[in-house]
Amino acid sequence: MSESAANRERYGMLVSLTGLVCNLALFCVKLLMGFAANSAAVISDAFNNLADSASSLTLLAGFSAAGKDADAEHPFGHGRMEYIAALVAAALILSTALGLGKFSLDRILAPEPVHAGPLVIVGLFASIALKLLLYLFYKRANKKLISAAVSAGAADSLADVAVTGVTLFSILVSSHVTFPLDAPVGMAIAVFIFITGLRAAKDALDLLLGKREDAGLEQRIRDLILSTDGIRGIHRLTVHDYGPSRKYASAHIELAPSMNFAEVHAATQRATARVRAALAIDLVLFPEPCVSVDEEKT
Repeated sequence: MSESAANRERYGMLVSLTGLVCNLALFCVKLLMGFAANSAAVISDAFNNLADSASSLTLLAGFSAAGKDADAEHPFGHGRMEYIAALVAAALILSTALGLGKFSLDRILAPEPVHAGPLVIVGLFASIALKLLLYLFYKRANKKLISAAVSAGAADSLADVAVTGVTLFSILVSSHVTFPLDAPVGMAIAVFIFITGLRAAKDALDLLLGKREDAGLEQRIRDLILSTDGIRGIHRLTVHDYGPSRKYASAHIELAPSMNFAEVHAATQRATARVRAALAIDLVLFPEPCVSVDEEKT
């Protein structure tokens, strides 16, 4: 494994560990506040953070496994373990959502009074601030990692700010209305977590099944190849994804039929070196003769 890939895996593990510690701390604090206030909404919000902790834990395991070097049985490395980790995290999020949905439904059918003191209010405000900081941390980290899982973590952290804000609102309003607002908010949070889990599962499955790379990356590869002296055209470009830092590509290139073997070899070597240096992608090229109009007349 290259030094840049190794650094990426180590940094990814550090980011995952940071998310794990923050979300576990939030889960413990919110769970205590939820029981103290007898609030289904706060308890649901706490388990939302527990689901985020599970995501961070599986992502940590994924980065660790993905960092293993290639071996005889896995010649392209273990990079897709990161995608498998994201799928496992999605399954944990979905199971958490179902459990919270049942809990909140029971509270809707049999409402109980909510007792929220100043510490609960302050704690929820602090939770919002921490989640905002975690969102900014994920966004900055993903500029280096370029990871779908970390990007999802950033989006989820921002969404958690809204979830906790709604929870805080329901706590503040519950003492002034006769309608049992707390339990329906808990149910809404459960639905939100379930939708988040479905999106995370779809993203992970797309990557595992072989989602096509974005057109921007393919165009950059084309530009680098076509800027090489001797190469006149390119077609059948395919990018193969074996993990975020393990991408391979293949393409058919067109060269002048007058080029000899040494010239063809030199042109392909220059093109593959350019792509590897610029994009960290190993490239396999299949040379083909290109007959121009002038050459056809001769």
